[in-house]
Amino acid sequence: MTSERRAGARWFTPRVRMLLARVVVIVGVVIALLALVTARWGLLFVAVIVVGLGAAMSPARRRS
Repeated sequence: MTSERRAGARWFTPRVRMLLARVVVIVGVVIALLALVTARWGLLFVAVIVVGLGAAMSPARRRS
């Protein structure tokens, strides 16, 4: 049985993964802007990590 035919497979479609990746990247950008405005460099570090995780979640990164 392929992954597309499983009951919970709709949560792992490329469209859903792209949506989740975009949301994570947007959250990271908002944190980065907040960090730059308030000069909290720890938040900027966290924002860079969150944006990187969002980029890694993209279905374009999956070569299966």
